[in-house]
Amino acid sequence: MGQRRGKSERGQRLARRACVVWLCVLGVWVRPCQASLFGDSWSRFDRFLATFDPAGHYVRQPIEKQIPALTFKGFYRQWSDILLTDDQRVGFRHKDFRFVQLQSLLELEMHYQISPNIEVTNVDNFLYDGVYNWQHAAGLFAPRRSETLRAYHNFERIVRELYLSYRTHSLDVVLGKQQVAWGKMDGQFIDMINPMDRRESVQLESSDFEWRRLPTWMANVTYFFGANSLQLLYIPNFEQDRQPVPGSPWFSPRIPPADTVVKAILDGRVIPTSGDLVRKRKRPSAWDWGDHEYGARLDVSMEPLTWGLIYFYAWDDNPSNFIVDRVVTDAVTRLVIQPRHARLHHFGLTADYASSLARVPLVGELPIVLRVEGLWTKGVHFPDATRRAAAVAGHLNSGLITRDTLRAAVALEFAFPGNTSVILQPSFYYTFDWRQTLGNGFGGGVGDQWNLLPVFFIERPFRFTRDRLRLSLTLYPYLSGPVRDWQGLKTKFIASYNFSQFITGRLIYTAYSSGGRTDVYGQYDKWDNIGWEVSYEF
Repeated sequence: MGQRRGKSERGQRLARRACVVWLCVLGVWVRPCQASLFGDSWSRFDRFLATFDPAGHYVRQPIEKQIPALTFKGFYRQWSDILLTDDQRVGFRHKDFRFVQLQSLLELEMHYQISPNIEVTNVDNFLYDGVYNWQHAAGLFAPRRSETLRAYHNFERIVRELYLSYRTHSLDVVLGKQQVAWGKMDGQFIDMINPMDRRESVQLESSDFEWRRLPTWMANVTYFFGANSLQLLYIPNFEQDRQPVPGSPWFSPRIPPADTVVKAILDGRVIPTSGDLVRKRKRPSAWDWGDHEYGARLDVSMEPLTWGLIYFYAWDDNPSNFIVDRVVTDAVTRLVIQPRHARLHHFGLTADYASSLARVPLVGELPIVLRVEGLWTKGVHFPDATRRAAAVAGHLNSGLITRDTLRAAVALEFAFPGNTSVILQPSFYYTFDWRQTLGNGFGGGVGDQWNLLPVFFIERPFRFTRDRLRLSLTLYPYLSGPVRDWQGLKTKFIASYNFSQFITGRLIYTAYSSGGRTDVYGQYDKWDNIGWEVSYEF
């Protein structure tokens, strides 16, 4: 009976997911000029949207007219994601909420040309997430820990970028708060200069990296010689990743304790269930020359091949829990923990090769791009259960062990007829000298020695909409070994429509299926969601 009920529930979930996908397709599969459906009303509305740019007409143009050396632009974007599953307790989470995102983001970007070669750039972001106010949920209390999850309210988050640039034919010098994107892959491999706001956890997409990266203060110098370039980075100001915190929609349901206990911890009324005494995090200082970060990248063009080498001497963006002492009271042993950021050496490789396959059946000539990115990191700190047990027994040590890690990806990008794009990207994460007592560390396999994600992506525009309608499907299967084998599947379906050069809409369906309750994707089995996004650029 239990097996029959389980199969029935799985069948209902699959049917529900299939219906959602078809609704997404049917909701956008509309010929906007088809008079039999909408007639002249849609045509008039379509013409109205083509010129609808109030911020451009009443803000940008008057400002640029008054200050000729200033370029002013920006966008407003509204994201909403709603869960398709019932309110329930999942693992340690009290999942009594439906919306996991109700974000509104306004970005203002200004460029002031001081001279032909010198420019000042300022990018400001104003974000508000209504999930904490627009629904009554006991399980969403994260703003008590960090107000920036609800709204940007300080200089660090509002002033996103602020830098002075000097550019010539052979030299670029950029000084100030900025972001540097080194990678091109779906995911992060050599793209690790800036930390990331990971509030969305597994829902975070590469397309959102531009707004989720955390810009840092740095000196960025690039020298161009022929078709080649050498880039040098000096970063005095350290920033760390922002992970989902207790009480936020995407905080892992597998992490104890339960929400009620976490709230008590935040109020200072209890200690963590592990019994550890946690000291204040120790972070690198901008005033200490020994704490600064340095990076270099060499790019060489040998058409049709381009390749590059990188090195980054940096801090781990996520702190490791160092055991610094042990305390015995009333025959109970407690470890004293201090979160610290550890130094890492990153060595990277990137390459792109563009070619075409001739006389492909049914296709003819097929353009193809082969892309490779890899990052080897030395001395990554991993928590080790064996060393922790020894510390509890009195043999005091840090509780950590260092290992080298590798993360790499190979992407094949095909340009089929009809502007159809297909990408196959096997992504690989590996921990050298792994053993089962290890936790997680930068660049290595999550919960295992190795992880493999053979990502598949397909996107197609539709000519009858003048390519304004695009449908895309991305599959993220998650395999690992030698212990877990399968950690679930993430499926993302997107239908996007360009209403005009200013306004774009997207309908997004994301599903997490199979895998165990402690697996990367499996733990979010009850987080299937459908979302919509409206973006207005001016």
